[in-house]
This record gives sequence, C-alpha cells and structure tokens, in this order.
Amino acid sequence: MCYVTATELKNNLSYYLEKAMEEDVYVTKNKKVICVMSNPQLAAFYQLDNLIREAGIKDDSGKSIKDLIGEAIEEKCGY
Repeated sequence: MCYVTATELKNNLSYYLEKAMEEDVYVTKNKKVICVMSNPQLAAFYQLDNLIREAGIKDDSGKSIKDLIGEAIEEKCGY
C-alpha cells in the first residue's frame, strides 16, 4: 500500500502507474484519500482468492483453486 499526494502523482504519473500494477496507490489531497489506483486484475484475483479460501475449494489433484488461478495468472501475465 502506497500513499501519494495529488501533486506528487501529477509530477510522477508514470512511476505511480507502474507502482499501481503491484500494489494499491492511495492518492491524497489535503490529507484525505480522494482515490485509489489499483490493478483491476489483481483486485479481481484478491476477491476471488478470499471467496475460494472461505469455501476451501480444491480440485482433484489436491491443489486449491487459488493455487491453480495463481499459476494461470503467473503464466499469462508474468506476475
């Protein structure tokens, strides 16, 4: 999680766009969070991961669905 002022974001946009690919970037103005930049693929993965963990789902090989999805994302996106 990273916090950055709106001015700092404006001055270094490319850096924070790259950073948002790996972690949430909280943008502040007058010491209040005004928005969050995040990687939509990771956000969806985290939501799905939480649902899978709560359900305890596993496939026939014994791997959890979480592990299978993680492997697929890593293979496809390189994360």
